[in-house]
Amino acid sequence: MKIASVVVNRNDGYKDLSRGIIHFRYMCETFDEVNYVDWNSKDGSFLWEIENKIPSNGKIKHYCIPSNVVDQIIMDSNAQKCNEAISRNIAIKRSNADWIVSTNLDIIPPTRRELKNLIKTLDKNTFYTVSRREAPKDIVYNTKSKELREALSTIPARHFPAKVTPNDNYSLINCCGDFQIAHKDVWDKIKGFEEEMIYACYVDTNVQKKAILNDFNLEVLYEPALYHMEHGAYYTKEDGTRVLDSENKGSYKGDNKAYNDPWKWVENFDKTRNTENWGLGNIDIEVEVI
Repeated sequence: MKIASVVVNRNDGYKDLSRGIIHFRYMCETFDEVNYVDWNSKDGSFLWEIENKIPSNGKIKHYCIPSNVVDQIIMDSNAQKCNEAISRNIAIKRSNADWIVSTNLDIIPPTRRELKNLIKTLDKNTFYTVSRREAPKDIVYNTKSKELREALSTIPARHFPAKVTPNDNYSLINCCGDFQIAHKDVWDKIKGFEEEMIYACYVDTNVQKKAILNDFNLEVLYEPALYHMEHGAYYTKEDGTRVLDSENKGSYKGDNKAYNDPWKWVENFDKTRNTENWGLGNIDIEVEVI
């Protein structure tokens, strides 16, 4: 049984280097395959910034889609700078793992033993989301890696139900996209994340509705422990200026100017618009194994 993870990022300062290093070290302990897709970076991949500080054991698969290529794929200046859907699909489409987890760069995953024991209990026809626990940054940055999970062990899972529209029975929890896990057959059947969702927000809720629309089950899990590394809400603009999120009215990962319409993509969404070439499946993309 092979277990893979998928994470995406852009080298724009939103995810700082320290969190990235911590994330990849734990991911390489837990997963058999760690897919990283760098999307729309102008000055080189985020991974290249930390490559000498993370494991080089052949588990990391690095896909780099630079900005000059992105400009040919998405021709909308209002689109999210770090596209969630297409970038995640690139790795999901190409993975041959049995189970795939879509997660984020500020997540500390369960231990390998915990995740393998969990998967033994999972239904291959169910799409799962795992609720996170908030890890204070002073503990994360000031505790030895072997002692960190123990230091965080008393923090409870979040039980925050979420609805983005009146009939949203799909989000289940707030931040449902932090750790979404399903069998590869499920990801393939639903054709991954919805690729016309090129703006910010609701991509994670939409993919969970896609599971339901394709006759799969949907379930939220509160165990095993999954930690979200606390961080400040800021990003770095193209000119190098660091800007607080409050100054940017809630946007993230760059100068987002538009949001996906929850009524279109959650409330009234009824079928995928992805083609058989989802995940840029008709394009040969080079992968770097680290």
